[in-house]
Parts: sequence; C-alpha cells; structure tokens
Amino acid sequence: MANYPVGLGSSRINILVVNESQPEPVVMTIYTLNIYRENRPSLPIFDEYMMCGFLQDCGLVIQPEEPCGLETLPSSYLSLGSQGQVQACNSGDAKGRWIVPCLSCADNRTCDWREVSWQPENCYHPVLNRSQLQTCMEGKKVIFIGDSTNRGMMYYLMERVNETLEEWDKAHDTKLYHNVNGENTFLSYSYYPQFWLSKDQRPTFEKALEQLIQRSRPLENTDQTVLVVGGVQWLNTNHLQIIQKVLKRENLSSILVVMKSLGMGFHFPADGVRSLSLNGVKDLFSENTQILIAAKKCGYEVIDTFSITMGRYKEFLQGRCACHFHEVGKLTFSKPTIHRKMKLSRHSGKGFSRNSKLPGLQDFLSISNSPYHVKGPINQVYSEILLSRICMNKRRHTST
Repeated sequence: MANYPVGLGSSRINILVVNESQPEPVVMTIYTLNIYRENRPSLPIFDEYMMCGFLQDCGLVIQPEEPCGLETLPSSYLSLGSQGQVQACNSGDAKGRWIVPCLSCADNRTCDWREVSWQPENCYHPVLNRSQLQTCMEGKKVIFIGDSTNRGMMYYLMERVNETLEEWDKAHDTKLYHNVNGENTFLSYSYYPQFWLSKDQRPTFEKALEQLIQRSRPLENTDQTVLVVGGVQWLNTNHLQIIQKVLKRENLSSILVVMKSLGMGFHFPADGVRSLSLNGVKDLFSENTQILIAAKKCGYEVIDTFSITMGRYKEFLQGRCACHFHEVGKLTFSKPTIHRKMKLSRHSGKGFSRNSKLPGLQDFLSISNSPYHVKGPINQVYSEILLSRICMNKRRHTST
C-alpha cells in the first residue's frame, strides 16, 4: 500500500485501472478522488479570552526539555503589552513561539486559530508598510539560491513590493526578474540542489553560486546587493565557508548575506521520497542551531525557519515532502471578501501580533488585477522576517 501525505487544501488522487493482458498495458478507466484537508477548527473569540502559546506539537517532541502543546504564556510575554517600549529584534532567530487567543489553554478546540501569530519573547520584528518596503528595496539586487522553500520567499517578496504577482513558475533552473518595484529592484533565483541529476552531473554549490552571481551582474559590493541562501534540509556549515570563499573571489565580501535555516519536512513516510525518524528530526534541530551560530559569526543575517515550522509541522501545503508551507495559486473572486475587525490583544507586543497590520489575504484580495497570490501563513511569517532583516539591517562585524 502506498503512503502519500495530504497537505492542507485540496489534493487529487487518480487511480488507474489497467488491462495488462495486452502486449502494451491499456488504461481502461480512471477514478479520481478529491481530498480536502481543512485548517484547524476555530472558535470565534468573544470578550473573555486568554493568550496561550506553544513551541512544539506533542505529536513530534523535538526538544524533550521544553513543554509541548498549548500552555499559559510565561510572564516575559505577558509583560510585553504593559511595557512602554519594546525593542526591535536584532536578529532573525530571536527566540519565540506561536501565540493564539483561547477560552482555555487546556483545550485547543476553544482557540481562534485564525488569529495565531508568531511572537518573539523580548522583542518584535518590524512589519513595513508598502511604501516603506518599496523605498527600502529601491536600487537593490536580491539574489536567491536554494530550493522551493527559498523560491516561495522570493515570490512573496515580489508580490509584497509590486502589489501584484503577474507571473510565477516552479522554476528548477535560473530565473531573472527585472519587473520589480517599477524596475527599480532586481531579483534572481537559482534552484539548488539539482537532486534529479546524477551526482557526477550535478553542479556543486560553489559552481551554482558563481553562475548565479555572473548572471546577476553588475553587482555593488555593498548592502544594496543581498544574497539569500537556504533550503529545507540540505544546508550545512560547510556551505558558509564556500559562500565566504566565492564572495571574496568575486569582490563581494561587503554584500548583505541572509541565511534561511533548515525547516520541517520529510517527517511523514511517503512513497518515492525519504522520510526521517524522530531522532533524525532531532539531529536536524542540532544542525540548525550550529548553522545559525556559524552564520552570525560570519556576520550574516539569519532566519530561524526551523523553530517557526516546528510547532506547526502538520500544516504543510501540497507536496510529498511535507516541507512546503507556501503555494502560489490564482486569485478567485467567486466569494465575497470578508473583512474581519482585528481585535487588540491585551497581552501581546508589537510586530507579529494581533495589534499589528501584518498583510493578510484580505489585503491582496482587494487587488483585482493580481492574477496570482502566494498563500501560506507560516511562509508569510518568515518571509516578513526576511524583509525586516533586509530593511532594518545594522551590519554586523565579523568575529575574528
């Protein structure tokens, strides 16, 4: 029997009935199953509620020393709302957790999961409005190298800056985009690793990075050039050494480098793809920590996507790897747009919390001329952190 993980949203399974009595098998009929997996059920919040938080799901305990499931928020979170000022996070890996309003932290069925948000513990990630983002991105060249999870962040950036997403594809090669921010911003992307090729034909990371840089030139040796590197599970600390070597050789050692760390995926058994045991996932968590430490020592910005995806690992979208927390689809207007009034949280701080205007689906639905939209609230969170780190960056000094 075959195993296929079903992501949130709709999945289609075709069952072919084949006559193998002929020299060439003949398809006699096809049965199509449409399966729809919904998000968590949500109970609308009324006047009385409490803020609950979680780091990890009890179905996959990666950090045994930490609690799993919903719990009452610690005092460090509850005090955020009463403080006069909360500092902006100085790193994209600031320790945080998901928070959600509930009637009781002992019962996740009493929560309004439409309002779940990522909240760092002692700081906030600034969320830029459209005008601020367009100004920040003016004159920048942002080059992405990595797998489809990196590509999802690129398309999110493109839609946020342009207010529309005119084109997209599941690129597994190199793509160049000049039509961003009124042609004032340039984006490029190269898929890595090309796992479908045999190892003797597969470009090395060093070669792939060099080729992307050459295709993206001319490039300034300043933070107007941004390199975003990352993927779901192939990245390791050796890649950091290669990046340093290539950038030095290409006279680009002063550009801004952002490392998107590892993420959840391959944690469900599926035919045709590898799957990880619990110990394998724990090893990834340790590797992720080492990548973050090493990247910051190099003076690079980081985004801890592993911690963000860890607690919501079941909420992946389509794909057998169970590693995609985004998908790009056409906008449909068959249903009227519902604008819900955002209720202020009494215990949350700034940034990704209920009192911030994090751009949501309703913002994009008002843009009738946008043919595509990047969906996925988890991808939205770490993509917004990427934008924050690019635009609020204060250059680090490389450790010696």
